[in-house]
Amino acid sequence: MHDPCARGRRLFTFGVVADSHVTEEEAMAIGGYDVDTILLNVERCRYVVEEINRRTPDFVVHLGDITHPGPGTPAYEESARRFHQVFEELECPLHLVPGNHDIGEKAFPGDPLADQDARLTVSDDMIAEYERYFQSQYYAFEHEDCLFVVMNGMIVNSGLAAEDRQRRWLESLLADNGGRRIFVFSHYPPYLSHAGETGHYDATDEPGRSWLLGLFERHGVEAQFAGHVHNFFFNRHHGTSMYVLPSTSFLRHDYHELFRAAPGFKQGRHDTAKLGYGVVDVHETGHLLHVIRTFGRTCEAEKVSATPPVHGLGPGQRGIGLDLRQPWCESAHIPTPWGLDSFRRKPIRNDYPLLAVWEMGVDRLRVPLDDLADPDTGQRIAELAALGHRFTAFSYGLPGTEACRALVEHGHHLAFWEVVAPVLALPELLPRIAELRGDVPVLFNAFRPESGMFSCSHGLGVDERGVVESLLALEDAPRVLDGVVFGIDRKDSPAQAIEAARTSVSGLGVKAVAHVRFTRHTPPERDEDEEFDANRVAESVTAAMCFDDVVVVLDNFTGIDRGYHFCGGLVDRLYNPQAGAAIVRNLHRMLAPGCRLNSRTQTPSITFLDLEGAAQSLLLPSPSMRDVPVPEVQGVVCDLVTGDAVSGRMSGPALVLEP
Repeated sequence: MHDPCARGRRLFTFGVVADSHVTEEEAMAIGGYDVDTILLNVERCRYVVEEINRRTPDFVVHLGDITHPGPGTPAYEESARRFHQVFEELECPLHLVPGNHDIGEKAFPGDPLADQDARLTVSDDMIAEYERYFQSQYYAFEHEDCLFVVMNGMIVNSGLAAEDRQRRWLESLLADNGGRRIFVFSHYPPYLSHAGETGHYDATDEPGRSWLLGLFERHGVEAQFAGHVHNFFFNRHHGTSMYVLPSTSFLRHDYHELFRAAPGFKQGRHDTAKLGYGVVDVHETGHLLHVIRTFGRTCEAEKVSATPPVHGLGPGQRGIGLDLRQPWCESAHIPTPWGLDSFRRKPIRNDYPLLAVWEMGVDRLRVPLDDLADPDTGQRIAELAALGHRFTAFSYGLPGTEACRALVEHGHHLAFWEVVAPVLALPELLPRIAELRGDVPVLFNAFRPESGMFSCSHGLGVDERGVVESLLALEDAPRVLDGVVFGIDRKDSPAQAIEAARTSVSGLGVKAVAHVRFTRHTPPERDEDEEFDANRVAESVTAAMCFDDVVVVLDNFTGIDRGYHFCGGLVDRLYNPQAGAAIVRNLHRMLAPGCRLNSRTQTPSITFLDLEGAAQSLLLPSPSMRDVPVPEVQGVVCDLVTGDAVSGRMSGPALVLEP
């Protein structure tokens, strides 16, 4: 079994593209449905090819639905020609996986369309037509002593002679390559949320699913990549990482049921923030998939820098942590009121919060302890902790019966158990905490009710070293408490407060944890509020990188727009990245852990945080001013939202890098 965590030197990189749905110029084959989007697909593909070339991968794998018209239609040949015309500009080898639009639908009992017209289901004639215009339906290739396997997912469970031939070929191939690193590509994923889910149109049905998963398990397949669903999903099955890639062309908008928000233009089909492709870095141990969002750009759009991505599970990743206030891996029932799956619902887990966390470069996550007690969420915590995520689970006082059981049985998946309680209650709680904790490090978070029905504060003030000493003087406290939580209010400078929290525990043998708060009692209404929050995010992440012995957590992963407190978010209700997410990502990319914060100076228009290391300064323009002139500095000024160098004027926080 291969270690899933990416470690050591990066060996090579390959690209992964899915569901381009190229069609003929007149788009006659799609029945006129959303023709404008389909006609955009070619131009969106051109942009993807251009951007992939700038990233210089060793090769690219296309996961299927190369064309939109299926084999046997008049437009198939023309659509294939248009696809090759676009992808011949790719500057590295291209490997193709057949999709249901390219080679015919899978055999799916109860599918009204296939029952009505058997010509839609994969057949020998369709396979022959696909291979005439594209590549073999299944094959393997090698790169850097790794084995890459392309299979035809449509013929699994088909009863065709080709199914038996592929089965025997795949079983023999994997058996002959024991001990090698193996990556498998198929248009269909084995499943979307769990291996026992009921068969549906968007995954591999039984008995083929169990056969395939058994092969992965027996032969230690490192990763499997699929498309078809036009949305992102991630699963771990007995050591195999399984990814479903987004489309380059359009969104399957039935999956917008995952979100607690209106779907937007054309029922979510134009949620272009979810369009993109993948870049996979293969390391000496493990690998990382980076999903690169294209936002539906075409070559006519302004060019965007192909900046190096970051990943929350990257080697040595350190930086900011996130408080996951909203449900972060809940499921929704996906109804599909059209010809496919129209007589069932699919319970599907929302993996977009995970994608947002990964692409920001975040590995620390704070969740309620009840999440560990929930069977589905607890299993997800175990999977992600095994990959390298560090979870803090919090409870108010002592947890309930189920949460206690989860803490005892599954606490080894946690980095910390955070106990929130009034300071005066701690002496009474300590003996029971000692019984429950096992080997889990414990944090204490002081709860302090304030005036007003909905007012309270969590965490000590950063200047309360005396209180920390008093807490540690309690009986049992030195052997029970491993850290103390400090609260940083909106009125405080995050960098100064984080440094003060560090000083407050210096020499006391406990860790400082800083919670940076963004919530307020009134909704953000002005641009100035957003700019204030952007500066605060930038300062907090920079301080977390400078003081990497302090755990720093932001409480604004998703915005709060209802209830009694409000804040903007790093991501919106659709889990699409906002300016704050870009700031987190770019600082994790540009700053190395352990850089040093030297001094803070302020002018009427800009606050300067002078740094030592990879960068010279963090620039925070005044929220009350628009488009502040870039100061004269010796270095490159990089906008932290776009990641690009700027000159003239700056519209948000920026980093000065060495020239």
